[in-house]
Amino acid sequence: MSRAYRITVKESDTRHLKAGDEICTQLEILEILPPEDMATLLKEELKKRGFEEQEDGTMLRKDGELTVKVDPCSGEVSVKAETEETVSQEAKRDATGFNDVGPSEKSLRDRVKDQLKTDLDKKFEQEQSRLQNKATEQLEKHLTEIQPEISEVVNQVTREALKQKAQQMGTVKEISEDAESGSLTIKVEV
Repeated sequence: MSRAYRITVKESDTRHLKAGDEICTQLEILEILPPEDMATLLKEELKKRGFEEQEDGTMLRKDGELTVKVDPCSGEVSVKAETEETVSQEAKRDATGFNDVGPSEKSLRDRVKDQLKTDLDKKFEQEQSRLQNKATEQLEKHLTEIQPEISEVVNQVTREALKQKAQQMGTVKEISEDAESGSLTIKVEV
């Protein structure tokens, strides 16, 4: 006579998950002065806005989990969002076996453990996807916040370059700026 038995197998795992998203763009800076002078002006303006110069010459600013990196020489801007979490998951399964037919308790337990590991992997994949979505949302939100600042940096660098170019052309008689319209008028005596 066969006897049925029930086994319960429980598995848990903890993993450190990371996700990130990045977007790159190019600054549209007019070449009013030689490229190295334009890069210097861009560096100076970025420093005023909290960017720090790195060993490779790029300018970097971290805002929490977000990083903005500008290469003053090429004008490339990259905005990166990174997020990470330590996630714990648990799964549990029951199985029924018979002592005289079918797989032994050990092989039944091993098969259930393999199924549980697959279940856990699926749960971690869902968490990874959630983290990826979170990083993408952070990036999109930050882009809407940083675009006006980047535009202002480009405008300021252009104004400074125009002023320097005017000084190279002759004696500057008058400079008038209208912040509201964004216009800059420079009168030069050649």
